[in-house]
Amino acid sequence: MIKLIKKFWSYEIIRYLFAGGTAFIFDNLTFWLFNSLLLPDLGEWWILGSVKNMIAVVMGFLVGLAINNLISIFLVFTSDEQKKKSRTAGAFFAFCVVGVIGLLLSIGGNQLCIALFGEGDVKELIYKVCIAIPVTGWNYIGRKFFVSK
Repeated sequence: MIKLIKKFWSYEIIRYLFAGGTAFIFDNLTFWLFNSLLLPDLGEWWILGSVKNMIAVVMGFLVGLAINNLISIFLVFTSDEQKKKSRTAGAFFAFCVVGVIGLLLSIGGNQLCIALFGEGDVKELIYKVCIAIPVTGWNYIGRKFFVSK
């Protein structure tokens, strides 16, 4: 059984899903804290919807991005070449660009779901879970090809 687990863990995508899943948990906890407990209702901003929700999405994203970056450096992209590349200023910039695209996808998807299905703390958390699947795919592909090459 341990041999099977080691073989399974040897796949980079599995380690990335672990990193992404951990980051996802922290992202959603942060989102929930800001959206439900820490921020007052800040009104609407033009056609983009709830300002409180957008701030909560951004704060969750930033925490998730930091967690994902740390875990990815130490656990996912572990070859000597990948480690060397991932610790450069250019790689960090590329990581941030990939992350910002992921953030825009998250905010856009979240606001689209609110427009289509309505607001509510539980609903918005469900939207984030659904949106996280394609955004995680984008983050892995972007990180693999633009940061770790």
